[in-house]
Amino acid sequence: MSWFSKSPFGHDEDPVEHMLALLCNEAAKDGIHLTDEDRAILAQEGFDQGAIPEDLRKRVKDLIARILIAELDPFVRDPKSFTDSIQWADPHYPNIVALAEEVATELRAEAYPPLRGWARVKDSVQLVGCGCVVVLLMFVAVILAGYFFNWK
Repeated sequence: MSWFSKSPFGHDEDPVEHMLALLCNEAAKDGIHLTDEDRAILAQEGFDQGAIPEDLRKRVKDLIARILIAELDPFVRDPKSFTDSIQWADPHYPNIVALAEEVATELRAEAYPPLRGWARVKDSVQLVGCGCVVVLLMFVAVILAGYFFNWK
């Protein structure tokens, strides 16, 4: 088994263009059409907050949220899905990847809000307790190994 995953995109395929195509398909379902200028802004590398107009940002973030929610099914995986394309487009970090990461972070924050009050205290106590148990088990393993192998 390989430690590295192989890109599903060929040498002549661009993950950013694939992401843009998926985004345009989702926009077309709603009757919204992204212009060539919008596509150029989204494909532009070097994320800059001011480079994306606010109306385009809102439209694209809504579309990306719908795409990411639709791809949540763990039993249906496409190696060239929008979510997996983010991994292969990331080194260039175009605007569409930055927006997709913003949306994914917002969706995760909604799904898993930070713990507060007693739930946070309980979680912290469990974490410290498990750490102590692991350390004690390591001591027991060393003592047993010393006993069986006559280490002094």
